[in-house]
Amino acid sequence: MPSIGPPTPRRAIGAADGWELKTKNSKLRTLTPITLALVIGLSGCGKEGPPLPPEIRVAERTTDLTAFQEGDDAVLRWSYPSLTTDGSGLTDIEAIQVWRATLPEGQEPPPPISAQDRQLRRQLLEGEGEVIKELEPEELAAITHGADLIFRDDLARWRKSEGAEMGSPVLWYGVRTVCCRKQESVLSNVVRLEPQAAPPPPGDVQLGAGSEGIDVRWRQTDDLATLVERSADGATWKAVTEKPVKGDEWRDSKAAQGRSWSYRLRSVRVLEGGAEVVGKPSQPARVDHPDTYPPPSPQGVVCLPEGPRVRVRWQAVAGDVTYRILRQKERAKAKVLANGLQAVELTDPSPPLGALRYMVVAVDSAGNESAAADCTVVMGAEP
Repeated sequence: MPSIGPPTPRRAIGAADGWELKTKNSKLRTLTPITLALVIGLSGCGKEGPPLPPEIRVAERTTDLTAFQEGDDAVLRWSYPSLTTDGSGLTDIEAIQVWRATLPEGQEPPPPISAQDRQLRRQLLEGEGEVIKELEPEELAAITHGADLIFRDDLARWRKSEGAEMGSPVLWYGVRTVCCRKQESVLSNVVRLEPQAAPPPPGDVQLGAGSEGIDVRWRQTDDLATLVERSADGATWKAVTEKPVKGDEWRDSKAAQGRSWSYRLRSVRVLEGGAEVVGKPSQPARVDHPDTYPPPSPQGVVCLPEGPRVRVRWQAVAGDVTYRILRQKERAKAKVLANGLQAVELTDPSPPLGALRYMVVAVDSAGNESAAADCTVVMGAEP
C-alpha cells in the first residue's frame, strides 16, 4: 500500500501576487471591448453577400429621328447622342447603326397610337430590316452639322438592288448607338418614307437687288412650294427660307451689301401627313448687290439749350453707321461740328447767339449718307 505523504503546502498569496492579479484583471477589462469590436468587425468583413452586377453603360435611345426625300436621297437627321441611360455624359461612341426595312405595298401596319404600337414597329424594323450602314467615329465627324447628324441614303441604288418602282414600297428607318464596349442602345423612333419622283425645279429664276434686299422671282406650279438657297462662292449653299415658300417671289432682306450672291431654287411637294419630297436645285443665278444705298435718317433729333451750351440728341440708326453733326446760323454756310461720331448726342460748348439749326447725318461703312435730320434753337439775343 503506497504511503501517503503530507499534502503539498499551498503557497500563500502575498501582496505582490494580489497586485499582479488585480493588474491582469484590469488589463482584461480594458482589452475585452476592443477585442469584441475587432471580432465583430472581422466577422463582418469575412461575411460574403450576394455579388453586385457590373455597371453597364448604354447610350440613351434616339427619339428625334426625321426623314425626307431630297432628289434621289433619303435624308435622315437626328441629334448627336450625348447621354447614357443613367443621365451621364456619353463620350465613347463606337458606332451608330442605320437600319432600313422595305415594306411591300399594302403590308405596312397602321400608324401607331400607343407606346405598345411604337414598340411593335421597332420590333418589326429589327425583324424585317437590316443595318445598311455602321457609321464609325471618322464617318460621324463628316456628317455632323452643328448638334445634328445628317445621313443620306441613295434611293437610286436602293431601287436598283430591290427592283422597286417609285411610289410602291414604303421604307422604314431607325438608328441605334453602339458604345461602352459594344453595348447597343434601344432602337430609335421609326420614321417612314415613300420614295417619289422628285419634282422639277422652278423655272425662269430672276434676281433684282435693291435698298431693302434682293428680290427673287420664279415660275412655279400651284401644287408645289419652293425652297431658296444662297451662296457667296457658288460652291457652299445654305437654305435661306426656313420653310417652303408658296407663290413665286421672295425677298432676301439679310443679304449683305457690297458683294455678289448666287441663288438656286428647289421645288417641294408636300405629301399627305406632312412628309416632303424636295427636288433637285435649279441652275444658279447670280446678282451684284452693291452698297450704294443710304442708311435711314436719324429719328427724334432734339436741341436742348443748357445755359450757354446746346446739347443735341437723337435715336440710334440700325447698322454699322457713324454720325456727322453740322450747325447752321440762318442762311450762312453750315459748319461741321463732328464727323465719324459713334455716340448719339453732342454738346456744342460755344454756340453763337441767334437762331441755330443743327443737322444730324448717318453715314454707313461704305460712305453712303442719309438725308439730314434737324432741330432748331434760339440762343440769347443778338446785340
